[in-house]
Formats: sequence, structure tokens, C-alpha cells
Amino acid sequence: MENIKFTIEDSELAELLGRQNFSSKESAIFELLKNSYDAGANVCNIYIENDCIKIIDTGKGMNDKDIRKNWMHVGRSNKGYKDESNNRVLAGSKGVGRFALARLGNQVKVISKKENERAVKWETDWINSGFKEVDVDFNNGTYIEIIKLRDKWRLKDIEILVEFFNRACKSEEMAVIVHFDNEMPYVIQSKFKDLRMGSDYVTKIKLDYDSKNMDLTVSVESDEFKPEVKKIVGSDFLGYYQETFNVKEELKNYKEIEDFDWYIKELGDFSAEFYFSLGKVPKKDAEKFMYKNNVVSVLNTGIVLYRNNFSISSLDGKKDWLDIASRARKSPAAATHTTGSWRVRLGQISGFVLIDKEENSYLKDMANRQGLEENEFLEIFTGIIHFGISRFEKKRQSIIRKIDKNNKLIRAHRKEEKRKLDDFLNKPLTITKMSKREISSLADEIKDIQREAEEKSKAHEESSQQYKYDVRILNVLATQGLRASAIAHDLHNKRNSLATGYTNIINALIAYGFWEELNSERCTRVSYKNVPEILTELQETNIKLMAFIDVILNKIEKNKFTSRVESVKETIDEIIDTWIKTHDWIKIKTTVREDILSDYKIFNDVLEVIFDNLILNSVQHNEMKGNLTIDIEVEKHREQLHIKYKDDGIGLSGKYMRDPMRILEVHETSRDEGHGLGMWIVNNTVDMYDGEIIEINGEDGFSIYFTIKGSLK
Repeated sequence: MENIKFTIEDSELAELLGRQNFSSKESAIFELLKNSYDAGANVCNIYIENDCIKIIDTGKGMNDKDIRKNWMHVGRSNKGYKDESNNRVLAGSKGVGRFALARLGNQVKVISKKENERAVKWETDWINSGFKEVDVDFNNGTYIEIIKLRDKWRLKDIEILVEFFNRACKSEEMAVIVHFDNEMPYVIQSKFKDLRMGSDYVTKIKLDYDSKNMDLTVSVESDEFKPEVKKIVGSDFLGYYQETFNVKEELKNYKEIEDFDWYIKELGDFSAEFYFSLGKVPKKDAEKFMYKNNVVSVLNTGIVLYRNNFSISSLDGKKDWLDIASRARKSPAAATHTTGSWRVRLGQISGFVLIDKEENSYLKDMANRQGLEENEFLEIFTGIIHFGISRFEKKRQSIIRKIDKNNKLIRAHRKEEKRKLDDFLNKPLTITKMSKREISSLADEIKDIQREAEEKSKAHEESSQQYKYDVRILNVLATQGLRASAIAHDLHNKRNSLATGYTNIINALIAYGFWEELNSERCTRVSYKNVPEILTELQETNIKLMAFIDVILNKIEKNKFTSRVESVKETIDEIIDTWIKTHDWIKIKTTVREDILSDYKIFNDVLEVIFDNLILNSVQHNEMKGNLTIDIEVEKHREQLHIKYKDDGIGLSGKYMRDPMRILEVHETSRDEGHGLGMWIVNNTVDMYDGEIIEINGEDGFSIYFTIKGSLK
């Protein structure tokens, strides 16, 4: 066959690879700037005038051969990974960056010269192109002149361009200077250079992913709180801490991706550096949470994705490509929330993620340069980053919670001490007999009440947001429960068939004279044709199905939500009985030190929710299936129940051993099909009844020690 090639008009190339390929005029100039960097330039000057853009660099330049074989060959790139002469990792690779010129203007002139060679001049109006050798007065480099511009350039446009370059350029190997009219030249400098803790940010979070070992190291350096916070939070308050996590364990919810292990290894090593700041904090909040730096400037750069020395232009920090805002909306809890997970807000975090052209080759640029290709690698990549950020969020929230708890204890103590307001309200005229000190004390008491009212109002607003999320989760579970109950009602009407079906079939087979034959060696040799065995298995299934129906219909009875517990021991025993009916391989031992009677104000459904989820958790994580022992101990101390729950199952997954309390967070699970809601519901219920989960252990089976009180908050 004759070998033929596509032919395409220059104007169409300019349209497709120029005007449509570059989303903005800033990204087009940025592409040309990267060409200067790849050419080895030490300096790149950009001149923007009324109807002309000039880009002048001191790079290696081009000759006649380069123009013919590379510049005019669309899709060809002579750039490898690194320029060995200057050790620069090259930014270009696709061979279409030159069409950024078409995005900027309708007419272009390029003059380029290699050292000790003749200079060449190339010109185009995107219909006709030509080049020739010329004489110039510089030794090497490239001069680009673009006229008949497609965009207006005003001072504000220059400021946007400079701000973009400051975010998008990480390298300091090439000086970039932007000139506009009579303004002072703008020297480009990375936004992340020379940052200072305490003025530009309060906490630095570093992530380092080791793809060979599938490990993510999270390092946090913080100067957010005053030193005296250490007295309140103890070992949780550290200026620096570091943890390493196994990504294979932590990202188990990505297991549906086939060959998951291969993806997390082939993804390649990468790193990230984030800067956290609250911005300007009200004085009363700064005092309340003991913030060290009340006013901290926010970088406001977003999160930039750098491939080596330059950002991927559309991921320069302007767009929320990591979905930070979406994460915060899905979990709107304040850092003080006792069970909800606080998430950093979009305006509170800036920084960058650094990938490599060769190491992370599977993270590919989209053809239109609008980001990265959406594939499994990108999904896992962002998932690892989200997990790393969540470790900082969890650490910080644990500190805020302890400070908030301490503040509540202080307020309670003050309430006991101060009685002046009560005296004044009972006898207002007594104020005339008070000393200045007593009046001052009264004023302080009123201020405390005002402050407490404001805080309660704010807490109520934050709680409302969190409860909306809680309700969404619980609505899903409730809907599933209602669907199950509807099926249970239908099956309940056929209960007689389920209970007597097995006996009726056997009696019929005996009556017809088939039963003896069906039990013979010939008819029972093959398991799937062994009728007696099949019927026995069906009977066992029917028994479990009837027990399931009883459980479902019993759980949704209205009186479960209105009847108070008359005896804690009897209530727990009833819960256990329902489990034994469906799981006869479980042994559950209960010890109630002193039976707690009706003076303990708690509803039946509360204990059911707690113990059903704990037992379900034990059952689902027990690999032995057929040999599980559970011990439950209950004691009463004043208004609280102290409960110890322990099983002899497999214990906690390795990723939770260092921090067992993690299992209380929503969607935390080590099971491939798990939803991570069971222990979160336990924690929510305990907190709702003024209780506390004191200890969780997973080394020798699973155990949890917690308290609950008898009155709803």
C-alpha cells in the first residue's frame, strides 16, 4: 500500500492547538515561559505593550535544522526527561506548546540563534509560514514578537499574570521579569518562598509517599497554641510530630479497583506541603482556645500541583481540584464537636503537591491541558492526600476538644463560686450597699453569662450543621430498616409455612414411599442431589429467617422508644437472647454488679443501639465463626453506668492499633464491605447520654470501656 499522511491547514492547527487548547492568555504565556526554561535560559524577559508581546530569553536557541525537523513537526518533541548539561528536568513533552503563540496573537515572529551559528527568523500569520537565516546582535537565545493580539492587556491583567506566575513557577534557576508600560518591572518569585511560621501560617503539614513500601509519612510542625496548653492536653500538644501509615491498609475502601496493590506501587513517590491558618480570630476565641497568634495572614494561594518546577497550568491553586470545600460540606462539624469530624475549610489551607515527570508518569496531563486525566491513578492519588490531611485534622481536633472540655469545667466551677447575681436578682436594692469589689464581681458574673450565651448560640448553630449530616446517615439506615421491616411483615404472614414446611415435605415423601429411597447411599452420594441434606439446610435457614423476622419486628415497636429501662440486667439479657437465636455459636456472659432499677432514666432503645452495634461488630470481625465469647460487665457509680465489653475475637486491624479511638470516626472500617457506622453510632449514643468512651483495646480480642448517664442532654 502507498504510505500517505494527514494534511491539515495551518489555520486549523492554530485554532485547535492554540485558541482552544489554552484556557487563558496567562496559561499561553506560561507555556512559552516553560520553553525558555527548557532551552536552558538564565533570564526570561516578558514585555507586554499596547498591541505587542515580546518574550526574550538567553537559552540555547534554534538553528535551521531545529526549525525544519522539530518546530514545524506537530506532536514531535526532542525533549527527554532531563537536560544533562544543566540538570534541569524538562517541562515540555507533547510537541504542541509552540501553538500557545496562536492563543495570544494572529501574527508571530520568532528569531532564534545558537551559539556560533547563523540566526534564523520564522514568521507566520497562521495561514502562511516561512523562515530564513538572518544576522542578529546577540550570541544565543530566542526573541519572540506577537502582534495583532487577541486580548486586551491592562494593568489589572498584568497583576493577574504576575500572581499566576508567582503560584505556578517553583524553580529559581531562571529569572522571570515582566515589563508593562512605565510600571516598575515585576520579578517573579514563588509564593512559597521564605514563609514564616507565626505570620504566614501556624501549622505546616508535610506528606511523603513511598510507593515501594506503600507508606505515607505525615509530619506536622505547629505553633498554633500557647505553651500553657500543654498542661491541659498533655502529650497531645507537641510542636512537632510524625506518623507513618500503610496506604494499602488505610485505603481499603478502594479495594474495588482491580489490581489495587499494583496501582499504589506504580503511582510513584510524591510529596506535599500544606500551610494551615485560621486567619483573623476574634479576641474572645483566641483567649478561649489559647491561640498563640491572634492575627495570621492567609496565603490565599489554594493548593498548587507542581510537576517538577512548574504547575500544571489549570491546577495552579485557583481551582479547588482536591475538593477541600466539598470535604468540609460533607462533615461540617466544628472542631469542638464531641463525635463529628472537623474538616479544614478551603480558606484555611494553602500549599502544594509535588509530582515528577518520570516517577509519576501515570498521572497524565489531559490533551486540552485542563488538568489530569481522570483515572484510577488520580483517584488513589487524591485519596492518599485526603487521608494525609485527615491525620492533621484529627490531631488538631483532639487538642481543641480537650481545651473546650477544660473551659466547660472552669465555667462550672465559676458557677459554683459566684452567687452575687442571685442575691442581686432576689433583692435588687442590695446593689446600693455593695462595695466596689462586689459590684465588679457582679459585673464579671453578668459578662460570663453573656459570653456563655453567645457560645451556646454559636455551638447550637454548629451542632445544627453537624446534626444535618448525622440525620442524613441515620435516614439512610432508617430507610433500609423500614424496607427490611416491610419484607419481615410479609414473611411473618407466611410464618406457618416457614415453621412447618420441613416436616410437611418429609411426611409427604414418606406417604408417597420416596423417603427411604432418598436416604439410600445411591441418592446421598452427591451433595447437591442429597435431598435430606438439602432439606435440613433449608430448615436451618428457615429457623434463622424466623428469628430475623422476630428481631426486625421487635426493634421497630413504638414502645421501644418510649419505655424506660426497668432493669438494666433484664434489658441486656433480652438483647442477648435475640442474638443467641440467630447466632448459636456465640457465648455471652453478663455481670451486673448491682442491678440498676427504674430510678435510672434511660430508654430501652438506647441500650439496644449500643449493645447491638458492639455485638454486630464482634460477629463481623470474628474469623473463627463458631467460637466467640463475649463478656459484659456493668457497674453503677452515682448517676453513671460503667460498662466494660470484651470479646475474644481477632481484635483490631493493624492500622488501628496505635490509635484505637480512630474506629469511632464516621466511615472508619477495616472490612472491604464495611460502612464504618457501627462504632460511630455507639460513640454518638454514649455522648448523647453524657457518657464517655474511656478506653479501647484491640490486642487480645476487642475491648471497650465506657460510661453513660441516665438523662438526655
